[in-house]
Amino acid sequence: MLRAFHLAVIALAWIGVGYKLLDLRRRPNDLGRLALCSALLFFASALTVGLPPLYQRIPWFADSPSLVRLVQHGLVVLAVFSTQLLVVQLASPPGRTAANVRVRAAVMVVFLIAMIVLFVAASPGDAAEDFVAAYATWPFVTEYLLTFLGFVAVVMADIFRLSLRFTRRATAGYLRAGLWLWAGSSSAGFAFAAHKAAYALMTRFGSRPPWTEGPVSTTLAGLVLTLFVAGLTAYGWGPRIGAALRWWSRYRTYRALLPLWKALYEVMPDIVLMSPATRRAPVDLRLYRCVIEILDGRLALRAYWNTEVARAARERARAAGLTGPRLDAAAEAAALAAALEARKRGHVTGQQPPVLPDLGMAEEIRRLVLTARAYRRVTARRAGEALPASVRA
Repeated sequence: MLRAFHLAVIALAWIGVGYKLLDLRRRPNDLGRLALCSALLFFASALTVGLPPLYQRIPWFADSPSLVRLVQHGLVVLAVFSTQLLVVQLASPPGRTAANVRVRAAVMVVFLIAMIVLFVAASPGDAAEDFVAAYATWPFVTEYLLTFLGFVAVVMADIFRLSLRFTRRATAGYLRAGLWLWAGSSSAGFAFAAHKAAYALMTRFGSRPPWTEGPVSTTLAGLVLTLFVAGLTAYGWGPRIGAALRWWSRYRTYRALLPLWKALYEVMPDIVLMSPATRRAPVDLRLYRCVIEILDGRLALRAYWNTEVARAARERARAAGLTGPRLDAAAEAAALAAALEARKRGHVTGQQPPVLPDLGMAEEIRRLVLTARAYRRVTARRAGEALPASVRA
């Protein structure tokens, strides 16, 4: 299962690399796009080179398998630094980007050189699969690991801080979502560094933890990359998901209004603005048409309105605990059902429905949805029974 997750994350990383390289070709001088492509490329390479079936077939690593960890960790350093550059470019004040990049680049070089020096001094053996457990007690290995993990932790904390800062300036919801995903990715990266460092220190001092370090670190690394890729593509899928959610919300609203519209249409087919067969029409048009025709149908029922039915329905709804707009919707739905029955029989009441408040389209739709839902619970038979005997005659 862990190997399948590892392979899935690698595939996701290389797909992201290919997608972003195509994007970089259109704007090759864009520092942000270059940093983004570099981060994905280094992340994907770090995860790929750590696969035993791969590095065991590379002569360079076959002679010294533990060397793959230095290469892998170096790629991770370059990946997190590239990610840091991307966030720095987004969050830095105007004119400060170059200075902020230079400082962070110098820190990265110092850490990378220190890692190489400590690794050479440690000269670990051939156990590459469980590197921490095998060599944490060796001289300089724990120091090497703490140098590597210290850099990752510092950079992840910096990315988290900058992502939250830029979130306050982001106006688009999908961009804020992407930044929150980056903040989550950096938190997982910090957890990766903290876990690996704690494991190395416990092993160094003779208290080896009861769990295996590799699976936990691999899972956290995969989580880092998954959240990072999701965050960086948020500007692409965010608007599409937002549009899909808006469409679904409007479609559900339209479906909620449809039973009330059908009841009015069956009695008064002349209320329609166009043919009812509009399945291929945009949902916004169908919803707008539905609202207008329901309001027109209510207006056409004004001669058949019965205020006593509305009053009795309001009292029953109030006794059932309804208040506010739901109470008004229950009374309105019962009165509409009774008015439709009266229209079918041609019984003119001579009364008038109350004047509806002047609402905007969004508020009007919400009011009609409540009325339509209440109408489902009000059948024509029950409305007829609620009518006074003088009206039913």
